[in-house]
Amino acid sequence: MNSEFLQDKEIIVASNRGPVVFKPDESCDEIELIRGAGGIVGSMIPFLQKTHGTWVSSAIGECDHYMNNRYHGKVPIPLKNPEYYVQFIKTEEDVYNNFNGKFANPLLWFIHHSMWNSPYSPCADDEMHQAWDSYKYVNSRFAEAISEDVSKSAKTPIVMLQDYHIYLTPKLIRKQHPDVLMSQFVHIPFPSPEIFQQLPNHMQVEILESVLTNNILGFHIRRYMDNFLRTVKQILPTASVDHVSGDILYNGQICHVRTYPISIDIKTLQKHGKNSNVMSKMREVDEIVGNCKLIYRTDRTDLSKNIIRGFQAYDMFLDKYPEWRGKVKFVATLMPSRQDIKIYREYTDNIKDIVETINQKYATTDWEPIKYICRGDYDLVVALLKRYNVLLVNPILDGMNIVAKEGSILNENNGVLVLSTGAGCYEELKDGAICINPYDIRQTAESLDMALLMDDKSKSLLLNEAKAAIGRNDLNKWVSDQLRDIEAVIYDRQEIRSEDGEEAVRMN
Repeated sequence: MNSEFLQDKEIIVASNRGPVVFKPDESCDEIELIRGAGGIVGSMIPFLQKTHGTWVSSAIGECDHYMNNRYHGKVPIPLKNPEYYVQFIKTEEDVYNNFNGKFANPLLWFIHHSMWNSPYSPCADDEMHQAWDSYKYVNSRFAEAISEDVSKSAKTPIVMLQDYHIYLTPKLIRKQHPDVLMSQFVHIPFPSPEIFQQLPNHMQVEILESVLTNNILGFHIRRYMDNFLRTVKQILPTASVDHVSGDILYNGQICHVRTYPISIDIKTLQKHGKNSNVMSKMREVDEIVGNCKLIYRTDRTDLSKNIIRGFQAYDMFLDKYPEWRGKVKFVATLMPSRQDIKIYREYTDNIKDIVETINQKYATTDWEPIKYICRGDYDLVVALLKRYNVLLVNPILDGMNIVAKEGSILNENNGVLVLSTGAGCYEELKDGAICINPYDIRQTAESLDMALLMDDKSKSLLLNEAKAAIGRNDLNKWVSDQLRDIEAVIYDRQEIRSEDGEEAVRMN
């Protein structure tokens, strides 16, 4: 990270879900600060701590709103000796539910993950169009807050927008601040043009025209970037698209489209793995697993994570390889996701049902095939990642999948990664894993058996290959590469202004 470059810069990060949430404690006497969930939070917090920047996000609940008012729109984190600041955007509950619960999730999320059942859905009815109006409104609130921060900044502001919830924000900011440095990173897959066109025509155009006002637009991998370039060419035919460099010229502005494979802060993660809380959780893991081999997975209960097929594969594994019964334990730490949306609630219920079915089918008096843990306990997750024999990461499709990288770095048990070809990290980690088709439960079952039977030398080779790949693309590189490209934009501007000045002198 170029510290000299950042000295006179002010970093403004924005995303729907912020780095912290404030909630009443158990006694309801005091307000408790809880670290936010998700890959964006883990990826951006170390950077904001170093730059003492501001994170703009949606207020989730009245406590967030209260803290925002108490600190006049800039909540210090932590409250004493702050490392960075949070600015909460408050919107009416029904508007936010339309924005997030009906448009961003599930509509945009499902389109980006190619998960709609196209003969039946999505349907652009009145409800969808009303949700779009809410999406536009919330984006305008983000743009207002960020524009105000830009105006007040005594330094050169750099706005770093995160993800698909705020696709319409950059164009609104650009109207107020034509020269502001602005980037946006899309943390989920970008679909093919045919899938993106499931959105109504005007929504397609407005989203693409807005994100193209960024100076830098980032995706995890080349496949998602290529999908975006093809989508722009098909929907905005007047755009000049360079498929080699990734540069797009549209309406007189250049957007540099690039890939930045997101990763983890290796040193911080390894240090956390050795703290006293994690060590105490290691004893809890030993009690849960006993003398069994450990198959582990940790996820949000999101449809894209393919959790049910993972359990179906484990069921088949126990059926095909009965010699493993009583000798292996499947531990799953799963956090409920988007329970305000019916299809997600149903999926979470179905997960509980299949776990119960498998346990009833195979359990003995002294052995439970699956231990299902449904609570947020990051130290327990770290302890399990250190201990696993097999880590199952089998998403249908996802942006990157940080779990596969965290597990490979933390594991101290010569564990084997069983990895879906649909994971964003597949291209990076495929030589350090047993790779599976996420839809093929028989292949997954056979891969679990293969991983458990693998000799120590083969397991060590896989794990070392995965660690080497992660080391080449750590979290610092993810941030540094984006800043390098932003710095290049500044340099290009200076060159253009210099040339314009010389031309003016010659004319005089």
